[in-house]
Amino acid sequence: MFHKQEVFSVDQETKTCVLSKNPDAPLVKKVFEVLQLTEADLKDDFHSVYTLGKLPMKRLVFVDEKNFLKGKTTEQLFKLKEDILVLVDTFSKEKVSQLFEVLTTASYRFSKFKSKDEEHIENIHYTTTEKVDDRIHEGIVYGEAINHTKQLVNTPYNYLNAFKLADYAQTLGDLEGVEVKVYGKAECEAMNMGAFLGVNKGSKDEPQLIHVRYQGNKNEEDITALIGKGVMFDTGGYSLKTPTGMPSMKCDMAGAATVLGAIEIIARQKYPKNVDVVIAATDNRIGDDAIVPDDILTAANGTTIEIVSTDAEGRLTLADALWFAQKEGASKLIDVATLTGAVVGALGKEYTGAFTNNQAFLDNVLSISQNTEEKIWQLPICEGYHNDLKSFSADIKNSGGSRLAGASVAAAFLEKFVENDRPWIHLDVAGTAFDSKIGGTGIMVKTLARIFKA
Repeated sequence: MFHKQEVFSVDQETKTCVLSKNPDAPLVKKVFEVLQLTEADLKDDFHSVYTLGKLPMKRLVFVDEKNFLKGKTTEQLFKLKEDILVLVDTFSKEKVSQLFEVLTTASYRFSKFKSKDEEHIENIHYTTTEKVDDRIHEGIVYGEAINHTKQLVNTPYNYLNAFKLADYAQTLGDLEGVEVKVYGKAECEAMNMGAFLGVNKGSKDEPQLIHVRYQGNKNEEDITALIGKGVMFDTGGYSLKTPTGMPSMKCDMAGAATVLGAIEIIARQKYPKNVDVVIAATDNRIGDDAIVPDDILTAANGTTIEIVSTDAEGRLTLADALWFAQKEGASKLIDVATLTGAVVGALGKEYTGAFTNNQAFLDNVLSISQNTEEKIWQLPICEGYHNDLKSFSADIKNSGGSRLAGASVAAAFLEKFVENDRPWIHLDVAGTAFDSKIGGTGIMVKTLARIFKA
């Protein structure tokens, strides 16, 4: 998609040049002089000017750097339906990585199942006299991983079940430092993963426990585990979702897609840290053997769980995934899940909800998220929320049984499976990972990857 070339070796009949309208950039000054323009002439954030033969390209598109890098005008660019040449030197040097990330993500189209796709830019040429190849590469890597995440989230269940997600994860094993192991139903039974297996009981497809390990620093023992909720489709089970609540539930594996996107970046950028990804992948369906309310499951760590709602299934899969990550040596834990409608009620589509047992750990992630511009809002866990999970018949219930503070009660459930006060963060992306108008967003991929950048 991207092709590097010289500034003026472009065919004026076919190419459009894109440049920031920064008047301090030498190249912009030169263009202004030739075309007799001033910044005041460029009133719009996306302003097209025909050169009328005064320069060796037919058209220049001036963009407001700040808004362009936020993706506010990139759609207008891709509607041009022709190859373009980006004059990189007109943008801020420290923003080059973000520029190429935005160009990459803006090129994404979910067109796999459309009989006819709309035309859009096929090739982006670029030129620069600065030594910024590493930043360009970084931006492209981030953009491609975010696009891969979106593609996974947008793909419907009949094309992406637990087996196919495992197949996708296996492709990451081609990256340097990455090993992938997938455990089937019999192996999960041998590990006594009763919570995860309980969710799978109504499915015709066997569960897949996916473990991706990246070793970026052989001299370091610390491993951070990124645990993604991998419910490939969620009907709610016998606590059945409504006809309006069930569409879009292909996105219930967005946590899994997010952590796969993050580790792709980490490995491709060769970040010097050790990172595991753990995904307990299954769908949640109705079937002859499916669990029902009042059933009791036993998790891998021995905790017995009374089922109050079969639609509170994601936390069951995560409970055994958390146990597995710790068994494999993780010293820190971050789980990512489209876990509750309650977090959407609290924060809407703007913020990802965050919970932690270690404030310093979360403060670091919050700081990184400010730079990546992925909004996170911390929500509480306290003893009262844990008390809501007390069960008459088992060690714990899988739901508080009411709509009050549902996101915090769900987080409290997960905290029960964190051993020895290991630093742990829970990110509830139910409101931010998917939008019915644009599909998967790729939110949190960038923040999670940046945690491990040196």
